[in-house]
Amino acid sequence: MQRRDFVKLGSMLAATADTNGAFAGNNSLKNPLKSAQAVDFLHDGLNQSPKEYASLLMKLADEGKIKADFYSNGGVVEELENKFAQLLGKESSVFMPTGTLANHIAMRKLSGSNHRVIVQEQSHIYNDTGDSSQILSGLNLIPLGANTVEFSLKDVEAIIAKTKLGRVEAQIGAIAIETPVRRQQDRMVSYESLKKITDFAKKNGIKTHLDGARLFKQAVHTGVEPKRYGELFDTVFTSMWKCFNASSGAILAGDRSFTAKLFHERRMFGGGLPAAWVFAAVALHYADGFMNEYKLAWSSSEKLFKELGRNERVKFGTIENGSHFVNLLLINANPDKFKEGLAKRNIEIAKSGDHGFMLKVNPSINRIPVQELTGLFLEALKEA
Repeated sequence: MQRRDFVKLGSMLAATADTNGAFAGNNSLKNPLKSAQAVDFLHDGLNQSPKEYASLLMKLADEGKIKADFYSNGGVVEELENKFAQLLGKESSVFMPTGTLANHIAMRKLSGSNHRVIVQEQSHIYNDTGDSSQILSGLNLIPLGANTVEFSLKDVEAIIAKTKLGRVEAQIGAIAIETPVRRQQDRMVSYESLKKITDFAKKNGIKTHLDGARLFKQAVHTGVEPKRYGELFDTVFTSMWKCFNASSGAILAGDRSFTAKLFHERRMFGGGLPAAWVFAAVALHYADGFMNEYKLAWSSSEKLFKELGRNERVKFGTIENGSHFVNLLLINANPDKFKEGLAKRNIEIAKSGDHGFMLKVNPSINRIPVQELTGLFLEALKEA
């Protein structure tokens, strides 16, 4: 893949950047600085503008790091698949255009003729996919752990016992677990809990799938490498855009018998993109460095929160079993003016309640020395 093959695309994206703002969502930054200097507490990864994204692709092409794929097979897509199979402790992996498709295909293939699949009641699979598993693949999702992060092994045993009492024979085909859990402020299911359930599943011939969209963040907080999590499950998905800054994409990893010819199912569901290098090249670029970048960002954020916490008008709250979210509460200060003051300084945060904010830590924090970042927060607080 040569630079000239998408210089035109890059020019279009760059022009779009001037009017559409950030590449991955709303951009309310008021200061006309380059977004590479901006810090946000909204995203999992870097919120790159179209111009920045296109520039990175051009740089990678100039360096000979983009090999074209053909319908999402071969080239840099294959390099990405090999990289994440290694990172996730699996024999093989397959690129998917979205995490929704990755989760769906995993459950569909793992469950086989046993269509009952246990999921968390708070999971993305159960709440945010429009019953696609039921409609498209005839799966019967059984939600456990209402309004909580996780379900227990006792919950699983109770469902299996109930299933055996049915007059028509039916078996649990698979168990899918999401961690961190987005609908629960990205709280984490512990490694110990995951191991108990997956060990039980193996003994009882039940397949398991890990929805690890943000698994690489969890790994930093727990000290457990992603591949150790992946080794517990038959299959694992992780997002290419949440942490690895691709504009879309996912990896679904498992053993070779699982991934063999999986590209046929990908195409059957309309996911066989003619060219996926535009996603794969960027994700591969960030693959090895994300965890170290996030470790640095989290360390800097702890220093930031500690210094800000010395001010009597600011309080921080931690989240039990939390990962990258931190609650900030203002006392005797106007939250709207505080938010506006930060926006003028190219820092973006999101309100949560009347006087609170939910801050999501990501590597954009590394763009500014923590001492300078602390000073900018304090300046905005004075204006509030």
